[in-house]
Amino acid sequence: MRKAGLLLAFLAALLAAPVFPGAAGAHVEMTPSEVPAGKPANLSFEIPHGCDGAATTSILVQIPKGAENVTATAVKGWKATTAPDTLTWSGGPLPDHETAAFPFRATLYGKKGEAFAFKVIQKCQGGAQTAWIQSAAGGVEPEHPAPTVTLASTAAEPAAEVQATDDQVADEDATQVGEPTATAADPDDSSDDDNGEGNGKTVLLLVVAGLAIGTVAGIVIRARRSP
Repeated sequence: MRKAGLLLAFLAALLAAPVFPGAAGAHVEMTPSEVPAGKPANLSFEIPHGCDGAATTSILVQIPKGAENVTATAVKGWKATTAPDTLTWSGGPLPDHETAAFPFRATLYGKKGEAFAFKVIQKCQGGAQTAWIQSAAGGVEPEHPAPTVTLASTAAEPAAEVQATDDQVADEDATQVGEPTATAADPDDSSDDDNGEGNGKTVLLLVVAGLAIGTVAGIVIRARRSP
């Protein structure tokens, strides 16, 4: 539920974020712009200015699919928060004319040349916001592009990470519907089979015992009737 709440908060901020023509001169940049796949990398967002002159008070970042073990790094004067799908820095404020870097650590999985966009909502004093979420199309740079990082090599996501993600989704589904949801394997399955087998053996023994008792009773009755 917490994950869903954070996503809703990001979407709400996204819808509320205005676009400032004067903010297009300098973009939120990702450093470095290229990292090897499958290896932990130190990255950072560089915030070049505020929202149309207003000082920055928080940065909300959406973690893209394929990014694992993502952790926000603390910055002096700011509180860093890491959640399953978002990174948040709040504090400051960062004046409009100053630049600051917000570092984080992540491991990215995918194919060489694949680009990962980290969508950013920049919140400023007075309720102003700027959404750095646009993707490049046709080689034309958008006005408010999402900061991106490109893979310099190829690495597939480990099976353990994939299963962990599936388990997390299953747990969230179970929380929402109030019922357990199985993924790859359910440890309770084997116990259920054992219980079923044990119950079958018990029934069989009772049937055999009943037949034996019936046979003995029949012999005793015939013996009493015999002259």
